[in-house]
Amino acid sequence: MATGFFVGLFLLAGLFAALFLYQRHWDDLSQLPVIKGLTEVYQDGVITLKEIGAETIEEFYNGQLGIAEQVSVASVGGEIPDEHHRRDSKNGDQLVVYTSWDADRILNKLQAKGFSGKKLKNAKRFIGYIEQHQGVALRDMQQHKVLASIKLSQALLESNAGASSLATASNNQFGIKALPTAAARKKIKRKQFDQLDDDDFVFKYPAVGVHNMHDDHHYDRFEKYQTVGDSYARHTQLLTRSCNTGSKGCYSWIWSTYRVGEDLVDLSRMAKLYQKKSGYKPRDFFNGQTKVPYYAAAAAGLKMAGYATSRRYHQKIAYLIETYELWRLDVDLLAALKQATISSTNPSADMPK
Repeated sequence: MATGFFVGLFLLAGLFAALFLYQRHWDDLSQLPVIKGLTEVYQDGVITLKEIGAETIEEFYNGQLGIAEQVSVASVGGEIPDEHHRRDSKNGDQLVVYTSWDADRILNKLQAKGFSGKKLKNAKRFIGYIEQHQGVALRDMQQHKVLASIKLSQALLESNAGASSLATASNNQFGIKALPTAAARKKIKRKQFDQLDDDDFVFKYPAVGVHNMHDDHHYDRFEKYQTVGDSYARHTQLLTRSCNTGSKGCYSWIWSTYRVGEDLVDLSRMAKLYQKKSGYKPRDFFNGQTKVPYYAAAAAGLKMAGYATSRRYHQKIAYLIETYELWRLDVDLLAALKQATISSTNPSADMPK
């Protein structure tokens, strides 16, 4: 009888373990309005990048294409921008990006893939968020090299397309926490949680304060911003700060290592460098694939360096970029910068033909 009891207990434990693993998987991916997997759709962008040329891409990463104070977006109806659209891309301190990103095309694609009900409704919210914030993401990429595709996909995920309680209360789109002071750390160590208040946490400009919300702990404080644009700027600070490559929390190496313009990039070298810290072997990120699109490698880089605890964080980011074709924004920014350079060196290129 005792043997039967322990066998039953073992089976019950196994059932709960299986349920936990299933729930974890469900929480990670099944709730997201994405198409799972890496595809060949980004090859359209590779063709365009070859037309733009390796020299322009190199100049972009070397900071030789100049910085515009403002970036605006104009759609060309889902088509790759042609020379007519590109010729007036620079206007004083404003860069106009004529983008092939098209909301209607993406929505039609998702409906053809069987999106309906709540999943389709959430996809429409995601598309609306991209339409609203793509300009500021392109601005940050132009000025600091952080991929617009990565920035928007992280914002979509971290803020639930701007609908999370943290985002609505504080404009915090990326879940960036305020840090406890030395005095606060002592209180936390002593478990004096009820003695913690907002003044015990430090925030960085352009944050204007903190917001208390339960995350890992009920006393957690998150940075608060006046605008979504300020939240994006703070995110860029975090992802570009000076740090030692190979250390946890260091992300600045990602943008020069996994650059727009590459067809497939091998993530193995950096994955091996971070393996002891991340617990991931190179083949663990994308189901055995180690050569992946640049944005998937960049997403893996975030995971390598410890940006998030979710085991599928990098896949969620990559699948968001694939599903909503955010790579188009990266490509079209480079096209706009190339045309702006042509226009500045050859003013007649701006003249109507």
